[in-house]
Amino acid sequence: MTEKEMYDIIEILEVEISSFRGGGYKVRFDFAKSLLSWNDGYMWNNNFMKFMPAPQIEKLRASLPESGILTWMEKYNKGEHEEIGNPTANPSSWKMRVRLTDGTEIVSGHARHFPKDWMKIRAIIEDATECVFRLR
Repeated sequence: MTEKEMYDIIEILEVEISSFRGGGYKVRFDFAKSLLSWNDGYMWNNNFMKFMPAPQIEKLRASLPESGILTWMEKYNKGEHEEIGNPTANPSSWKMRVRLTDGTEIVSGHARHFPKDWMKIRAIIEDATECVFRLR
């Protein structure tokens, strides 16, 4: 299966960022159920779930290949993070989980080291959620 085909069959996408103090954000896109879940680790009363209409789902799905998340998740899992990412002085971390419609799961993450293209997935998340997805 090509990488493009893999983007087309993403069923669940979860992205989490957290600081060394434990605060952070987690977003979950459930493409099968057309749901978006937001968890705010700083403000418990800012958690929500909402329905995403078909045009929003399609826009989100169409923007994912440009982010390159599947490529850099694979490289981080292989230990090739130096070529795909940048070390940071900030002791924050990220974690991503992708589940495909065939049941395949890809999980990746790292502390103190973010992908060079992190801003692309962050922009996609912020556009879809209408919330700021960066640590305080």
